[in-house]
Amino acid sequence: MNKGNVMDGMEISGYRYADAGLNHSHDYLLPAVFRLLDGLNLPADRRRLFELGCGNGSVAHQLTLRGWQVTGVDPSAEGIGAANAAYPELALCSGSAYDDLAGRYGRFPAVLSLEVVEHVYFPRQYAATLFSLVEGGGPPSFPPRIMATGRTWHWH
Repeated sequence: MNKGNVMDGMEISGYRYADAGLNHSHDYLLPAVFRLLDGLNLPADRRRLFELGCGNGSVAHQLTLRGWQVTGVDPSAEGIGAANAAYPELALCSGSAYDDLAGRYGRFPAVLSLEVVEHVYFPRQYAATLFSLVEGGGPPSFPPRIMATGRTWHWH
């Protein structure tokens, strides 16, 4: 049973944050993320993104500066605390891939999860949660798609 950041009695928020700033990995990750997101060619009213594993909010903040409306969760109370203190305008909350995130937040045209998979206990549940957050259907001009490592998969 999942209760917030504890799963069957096991704490899952072990990652530590010193502040709400970007780290060295963002120097190479963010240009690729921006390129992929820009390639979606979404109109301004559809530039909504869910970030699973938003950490300290630094990436979510950068995305909002580029016109994205970001909602995100992270199991680290420390990370969410830093994010909320530094970026109070962002919708970043405590949560994990083991929660019913689509039920709580809905579905999004874009879902992002950076530097998370290596920390998950149940990769299949993590993947299922990611897929559940991606909008399906809608107008034909916005087919559902999954992008990873620069490759795009479409499904109908």
